[in-house]
Amino acid sequence: MKIIQTLPLLFILVLGIACGTDDEAASESQENAVLGTILLSGEETSEFGTSLTIGNIEVGNSALTGTDKSVVLLSENITVENNELVFDESDQNGFVIVAADFTTGGSPNIEKTISMNITSDGEEFLYACTSPFQNFFIACGEVYSVDFEAKTATFENTTVINTENDIVLTMDGTVTWE
Repeated sequence: MKIIQTLPLLFILVLGIACGTDDEAASESQENAVLGTILLSGEETSEFGTSLTIGNIEVGNSALTGTDKSVVLLSENITVENNELVFDESDQNGFVIVAADFTTGGSPNIEKTISMNITSDGEEFLYACTSPFQNFFIACGEVYSVDFEAKTATFENTTVINTENDIVLTMDGTVTWE
């Protein structure tokens, strides 16, 4: 799995957009219970399936993502240790989703963004969106949000675009954490 090699691409969007993060912001540890499945639809689901079950989460970790206004949703075989992603090298499948919501501040131009890497049998699929649309990627959709107080991330008809071939993927589901 080449997730570690392509993580800089995943976070370019968040790092490039984030404005004035607080490195001392408290990051919730991976010990938090997380629950949720994101259903996927689109042409490329034949390559990696129609659902992503969240196994681990990292909340508000600005050292990892560049902003405390993000959650990192991870497959079961990927964890975060010392602000680095650690994965089971024997498993060639997995995903990393960086979901950021700047509606409460943090970016003057972007309200929401998603960067996502899905790896299936060692092949990577990279997706992204920004809202409002900024002439790159695709708009995320109106019903996508990360609510840090309610501890939920909601994806309803949320669209992301493959950054290599412009194929659109739609995400639906709610993720909760404690």
